Amino acid sequence: MNASVAINAYSTTKKQTISPQDVGYKVISSALHKLDTNLSILIFNQDSKEKVKAYEVSLLTIYFLQKSLDFNSGSDLAKNLFRLYEFCRITLLDKGISESQNDPDLKKCHSFISEIMESWDTVKPQ
Repeated sequence: MNASVAINAYSTTKKQTISPQDVGYKVISSALHKLDTNLSILIFNQDSKEKVKAYEVSLLTIYFLQKSLDFNSGSDLAKNLFRLYEFCRITLLDKGISESQNDPDLKKCHSFISEIMESWDTVKPQ
């Protein structure tokens, strides 16, 4: 009985404190951090197993970020972010896993994603 009361209290508090905007913000933030980490693994890591996983996760994360863009807002931001993500996706596909080590184009992608991530982390939902 005490467990169900605690669960109900937790659920009520959670609903009151986390807005859908907060959840969306955190999901995008998490995706950007994950992409940043995996691009870093592709560029700097020697372990082929880790690189294979980082490659797959990077492509999936880019796809997620592209799908999460809001093109209906009328802003050019979504279009420009899509282009940047697409550049990174195509670069990943072109370089593959074997050519990713210290590749200058992948380093550009990593730099772009790092900048977006830093900017995103400074913006809080209203």
